[in-house]
Amino acid sequence: MQYQVKTVTEKVDWAQIERIDIMNYPWGSDYMPHTSAWLYRVEGEGFYLKMRCEENEPKAVYKEANDPVYKDSCMEFFANFYPEDEKAGYMNFEMNSNGAILCEYGHPGDRFYLKDKGFDYPKPIVTKGEGYWEVELMIPDTLIQAVYGHDHMTTSGRIKGNFYKCGDETHTAHYGCWNPIENEYPAFHKPEFFGELILG
Repeated sequence: MQYQVKTVTEKVDWAQIERIDIMNYPWGSDYMPHTSAWLYRVEGEGFYLKMRCEENEPKAVYKEANDPVYKDSCMEFFANFYPEDEKAGYMNFEMNSNGAILCEYGHPGDRFYLKDKGFDYPKPIVTKGEGYWEVELMIPDTLIQAVYGHDHMTTSGRIKGNFYKCGDETHTAHYGCWNPIENEYPAFHKPEFFGELILG
């Protein structure tokens, strides 16, 4: 699947950004909460992400950075910001409604926490309302460039990634994704199934 990532010169209202719907639950579930994402880039600043899930009383046990928030009700964004580099890995941003975030970089089976390498994490901003919760995250270009070791943004005009909704230890375990994943069991660390995010 493809998504056009709007590039602007300053922050814009989310109403101006095309919505992504997380509609695929490839491993089956009786619980498939409606979840959406929005992503755009401010040139020279970074990527702005918003995710929204329509559910009541999301499970939120974990509170610290790098806690296993995927066991709670969790929304996630995985992205390879330099897909033209064959050696490049991907970053994952996993967040619960407490605002706890898990961030890593690398390849499946060979990943490290960004904090362990001295990188500061983006800070999620969480909003809870009647029957929904939202999280906003700003991912700075400077962080992306430092993690990947590049002094410029991608030259291919695209990145690759996927958006997820999950909850390993919620009342009903569930695993949703934007771009479909073909695997026997639930697994999000599958970059071969990332979709195309075209920088517009």
